[in-house]
Order: sequence, then C-alpha cells, then structure tokens
Amino acid sequence: MGRPPGRISPVGIEHIYRDPDIDLPVDLLVNCEHPDPRGRHWSISWRVGSYEGLGSLESSQEVQRVLHIVREVGFDYYTNWGPKTRFFDPTSLKAFPIATMNLKERKVLEDIASTTEVFEPNGIWNCQDWVIEVLRKAVEKGLVSSQQVDTALAHVR
Repeated sequence: MGRPPGRISPVGIEHIYRDPDIDLPVDLLVNCEHPDPRGRHWSISWRVGSYEGLGSLESSQEVQRVLHIVREVGFDYYTNWGPKTRFFDPTSLKAFPIATMNLKERKVLEDIASTTEVFEPNGIWNCQDWVIEVLRKAVEKGLVSSQQVDTALAHVR
C-alpha cells in the first residue's frame, strides 16, 4: 500500500465523527484548482458531519469520510493510508455524485479501497487511476452500477 517503514499513519477524527447508520450520498471529489485536469486530485467521499469553529478556526467546516491515495511529500511514491475522517473546505473541491449508499455498503467500499494497491508515480498512473480502479471493483461487487460510475466520470471529464 506504499506505506513507508517507520512512518505513522496520519491521524483521522473518526473517533469523534462516526459514520452514521443512515443512507448518504457518496461523491467523487475533485480538486479543480490544478490547471492540468490530469494533475487534479481525486477522492471518494461522503459527508459525516459539520463543525462550527471557535476562535481562529473557520466558522464552519464539513467533516468527510475520505478514500484516497496521497503522494508523499519528498518521496516518489503514493500511499494508501486507508479510510480517514477529516475536516475539509468544500469550496476548494467539486463533488460529482456517484450513488447513495447505506452504512454496510460504505463499509464494503472502504474494504475495497483499503485493499486496492498503489503504484509508483510514473507520469502516467496517479490517484485518478486508483479511484477508477476502486469504482470498477465496486461495480463488480454490485455496490454501484457501471452507469452510475460512467455518469460521475463523464461529469469530471
């Protein structure tokens, strides 16, 4: 999974914001700030809450459960740290709906993402390819239809 020896996994806030046992929309999130579409970071995510900040923190932030890989700063590889819950600023990301899933389905999606391997950056393969592979496996498991995935991907492209 590209996890470097001796490195500790980033901390999530899933102990504070648990994934609720309700149906939730699952989205393909894209950071549209990068000028090159192939350089934009993709992830799979769903909103699990919101936070009303105090003091110097933002007045309101979303809380999301995210499935993605990251390119480690200073290293030439990607890492799959597994599902994480985190704060995020929705204004820097664009959401493309994939499907609405119940908690059990989201857990299966997390299992798929946790076992989907990463490759070394080679100028061709990146986080977008990883997300597409996770979605392809989700279709094979019957979590989503190929039409739902194709529609989300068409909107991104």
